[in-house]
Amino acid sequence: MDKRASYCSLYLSGLIVFLSTIALLINYFIYQFPGNNFFPEDMLLLISIIIIVNIGLVVLFGKESRLSHSGVEFFYFFAVMSVIAFATNAIQLAPFPVIDKEILSLEHYFNINIPEILVWTSKHPYFKCLLGVVYDSLPYQMALLPLIVIAAGKFSLIREYYFLMLFSTLLGFGFYYFFPTAAPASIMKSLLFSPEQVATGLKFYQIHHHIIPTTQDGGLIALPSFHTIWALLGVYLLKDWTIPCLFLFIINLLLIISCVLLGWHYVTDVIAALFTLAISFFFLRVLKK
Repeated sequence: MDKRASYCSLYLSGLIVFLSTIALLINYFIYQFPGNNFFPEDMLLLISIIIIVNIGLVVLFGKESRLSHSGVEFFYFFAVMSVIAFATNAIQLAPFPVIDKEILSLEHYFNINIPEILVWTSKHPYFKCLLGVVYDSLPYQMALLPLIVIAAGKFSLIREYYFLMLFSTLLGFGFYYFFPTAAPASIMKSLLFSPEQVATGLKFYQIHHHIIPTTQDGGLIALPSFHTIWALLGVYLLKDWTIPCLFLFIINLLLIISCVLLGWHYVTDVIAALFTLAISFFFLRVLKK
């Protein structure tokens, strides 16, 4: 399974980089939209440190030691996240109009009203505060949970995680490029939207009016909800530890609920995220067989 997942993740990474490069070239020669940079600062320094640490682990403990394998896995993890960052740089330049009005019409048909949901949430300030903390925990989960799995030597599991991350990125980012979304705050009026939520739509407006973005705050993709996708993949990472897995499932269930109750996402976004994950897990199951 390790080798199959590794090869498939390599092919997926190559495909994502190839498609992202095409999107960047299309923007460079045709649209010339500006954009944000989603790579961490001092990227070359980080890569150099990781390579030096891996060489040191091999020299000190041998190539076949668990520490050396962990160092290699950390490099793979860094590479996967770099591929996703590269793709993010590309898809923010999607040249097509947003579909938020269509999503809004669909949700109105089912009597889903985000501003009314925000009013309800604001009437429960302690619950709203809890949802905010849980929602903001996702970046920490994504940074720490893979490292815990790598340190525990669960290399087969982390390879499956890479595959699921990349496959869901290919599906979700691909959909966004042709059918972009700017989240509820870009189309609905409510004083309860936070400045960060408003910034999501502001960035899209600035980029597509050839204005250098004045902020990196807020999100990028509304549909599908990658907060939902990545929260559930975090739970999957802990599947071999029952109690921590159950605990994180409860937390991340709240996180998924917070996507709507705090106004970050449409209900449609969460449903689309579940479909994206279902397809990704289906292909992982095929890969395992």
